Amino acid sequence: MNNGIRPRGTRRRPLRRILAGALAGLVACFIGAAPPARGTESVVVRVGILVERPSVQISADGPVAAEDVSMSMFTAPAPAVLPQPAGGAAWTVTASGAGGLDFSGVPLGPAVRLTAQGGLLRADGRPYRGVLELRRTPAGQVTVINVLDLEAYVGGVIRGEIDPRWPPEAVRAQAVAARTLAVQRMLAHPAAAGAASADAGFDLPATTDAQVYLGAAAEDPAATAAVDATRGLIVTYDGRPIFAAYHSNSGGHTEDSENVWGTLYPYLRGVPDPYALEAPGVMWSASLPLAAIETDLRRGGTDLPALDDVAPGRVTPWGRAVTVLLRGSDGRTQEINANRFRLLVGASVLRSTMFTVARRGAAAGFTGRGSGHGVGLDQWGARAMAAHGFTFEQILKYYYTGVTIEPRY
Repeated sequence: MNNGIRPRGTRRRPLRRILAGALAGLVACFIGAAPPARGTESVVVRVGILVERPSVQISADGPVAAEDVSMSMFTAPAPAVLPQPAGGAAWTVTASGAGGLDFSGVPLGPAVRLTAQGGLLRADGRPYRGVLELRRTPAGQVTVINVLDLEAYVGGVIRGEIDPRWPPEAVRAQAVAARTLAVQRMLAHPAAAGAASADAGFDLPATTDAQVYLGAAAEDPAATAAVDATRGLIVTYDGRPIFAAYHSNSGGHTEDSENVWGTLYPYLRGVPDPYALEAPGVMWSASLPLAAIETDLRRGGTDLPALDDVAPGRVTPWGRAVTVLLRGSDGRTQEINANRFRLLVGASVLRSTMFTVARRGAAAGFTGRGSGHGVGLDQWGARAMAAHGFTFEQILKYYYTGVTIEPRY
């Protein structure tokens, strides 16, 4: 059954088999086996670009081949051209009542891979390289996964994280960190064994939960140059890709990982960071009504009625709060992780956990330095180091302790 779509010639080798082989090779390559010759291979990454949506809009520059990947390679029909909606409009994709997906009236299976026959595919108007895989989720929603080459992925990350017009060595440092973080996440994910995760089907999201990925629309010549100049390079510790955490501005000193997330990584050690102080807007302040803080905390599962005071609890030697003390009007207190407190209240409001607090009537007044969690590579610090003549290798080895930078393909 071809579900109403017109067959296209001969069958191609299913991309899922290519993906499985590439990821199997990736595992061997990145955990110590001899790497392939540099420049001859890359790897594939699966990025969740739209997750659990009631509907998505898919469009393309030309014909689109659709392949049902929910079926066995022995029973699935060959890829076929998806008929264009009337007037060349986008396909509206929703979960169908039959348990599959509906493409503007064309019924397909619960997992469909789309490949543009020319140009790029677009999801909700944003263009992407590679292919798009659409999945019906258990909740009856639609998830869109961009399956693409890792180097193209890194090219779509940089402008979402920093300005590509920064000094080239800073942009190269960001490219290597982004590539390393993606690889580390892939190896920690079930998909690294050669199959998509049973729960979500992708290796990492396109958001700050991993790193911001904006697709082909974010590509920039300077970012592309940085990706090309560092192709295949990753940061390793003891031969393995590191958790390459990075942040905007440390406020003058980076942080030990366990003081933020509770997990000690030997290469994520706090280091003095005078370079961060050269950035604009290092100092910040915010005044938040105690009632609003109480509401935000309750939404996150921390309930302390009649919040009366907020203060740093345990503080690192360089002034970053590890915990926050909360006190109610009845004298009861709670102590919560400072980074969790910051995220619940709003990371764009409390820009870091390097802050002091003063009671101001019915509000808490915060004064702080820096932006982000403070662990690993400092992006603004990297910019300043590059401006002072440091190379991207020197920048990475300054912010990540005891690491090696290696070509892995």
